[in-house]
Parts: sequence; C-alpha cells; structure tokens
Amino acid sequence: MKALAILYVIAAVMPWPAFADCVAPAPPGDPPSGATASREQMIAAQAAIKGYDAAVSEFATCVSKGGGGRPAQAEEAVRSVEKLAARFNAELRVFKQRNGG
Repeated sequence: MKALAILYVIAAVMPWPAFADCVAPAPPGDPPSGATASREQMIAAQAAIKGYDAAVSEFATCVSKGGGGRPAQAEEAVRSVEKLAARFNAELRVFKQRNGG
C-alpha cells in the first residue's frame, strides 16, 4: 500500500509533457491582401508568421532529438513556413507600393 502511495506521488509530480510526441504546429491563415489590408493587419500577420516560424523551429528540433514525429513531417513544416513567408512578402510589397513606402 505504501509503494502504491509513493507511485501516485511520483506520477503527480512527473513532467508528463516531456514524454509526449513532438506535435507539428498549425499554420496561421493566409496573409491579408496587400491591396486592401490595414497596417495593423499586416503587422498582426507578420507576428503570426514569426510565431509560426518559431514553433516550427521548436518542432524540428524536437523531431531531430528523437522526441517523436517523422523527419519528413518536420521538413514539410519548414517548407510550409517558407511558402507562407514568400506569400506574405509578396503581399507586403503590394502593401508598401499602395502606401508609398
């Protein structure tokens, strides 16, 4: 009985998320149209993409350390960030042309 109580205490204080598989982050939505977006929308989209990039980086690191997930999944997430950043940059160029900047 005492051993069972000790086991429960250990289970309660263990960092269980450390045993979880690496989880690929969900990408943010498409960037706003540079032809119609406000400055605030463009800044929010940029922040969301930067956050996604950081999360993908953490995911790729987790996968490379053997925390779960497949290397191909990490590579796909990295490509996803690159494509999203390219779309955002295209819309940002349109936004800057529209706003004289």
